[in-house]
Amino acid sequence: MKILVGYDGGEVGRLALSLARDMAGIHSAQVFVVTSMTGGSSEKKADIEKAVAGLEFAGQFLKNSGIQCEATQSVRGLSPGEDLVKFAEDNNIDHIFIGIRKTSRAQKAILGSTARYVILKAPCPVTSVKFDLEDLSSQELLKDRNILVVDDEPDILETVEELLDTCLLDLADSFDTAKALLKKNQYDLAILDIMGVSGYDILDLARKKKVPALMLTAHALTPENLKESIQKGAASYIPKDELANLPDHAADVIRARLQGSQGSWFSTLRPFFDKTFGKGWQDKDQAFWNSFDDTYGK
Repeated sequence: MKILVGYDGGEVGRLALSLARDMAGIHSAQVFVVTSMTGGSSEKKADIEKAVAGLEFAGQFLKNSGIQCEATQSVRGLSPGEDLVKFAEDNNIDHIFIGIRKTSRAQKAILGSTARYVILKAPCPVTSVKFDLEDLSSQELLKDRNILVVDDEPDILETVEELLDTCLLDLADSFDTAKALLKKNQYDLAILDIMGVSGYDILDLARKKKVPALMLTAHALTPENLKESIQKGAASYIPKDELANLPDHAADVIRARLQGSQGSWFSTLRPFFDKTFGKGWQDKDQAFWNSFDDTYGK
């Protein structure tokens, strides 16, 4: 069996890859990932580089699951729809996966022409995939995410591994290991302890690579560390008392990143912080917390 994925990156592309991977695993199929580009002077260098990086990600994603695949950038002067149908015909493709972005009613008259063309003209069945962030559960949003977990406690690493079993995890028990992994790989999220692994230094490295970081801590559970984590760019700060709810907290960070928002972690955990830190815990840094509440807490 041969499967074709029309791929242009993003969350829709990731979901299409995931579904194609699942089908390929069942049927021992080969997967072709194709990014169609017009070519010529209209093609920007940044678009070409983005396409190359996306195909590298897609190829590695499938190979990591043991799927035989070919990732190809197609530049034949055709529209994306025509290109995908022609590829399917030339290579005897048995099934096509293609993404559909969520659009308004007005946009539907203009956008989505690629998917419509492929569905109407393809020589084989087509599965169209729509990524709707509002409808996804935490587990659905976390599936196949690349996550770095850094903690010097083996039992914590083991527990996180069990809780995030649908994710692709890299585990590190030291700063040096985490640094090497961050240098080598790209992640959707980093989950970091503060104590024992130089957590703030890893947070700085993650921030420079634009990887959102969730601080998961027990020994550094203080108002001072909460403030410092926020100031140094952490996307979330979760006590290890909340470890059982880690999937929801991790999904909140990823959802917030995709929405361009700050997430709901602080408003969710505000009662816990009030109880743990005691009455008036924000008084020492009132100006900071007043400003912070205007952004995060309401």
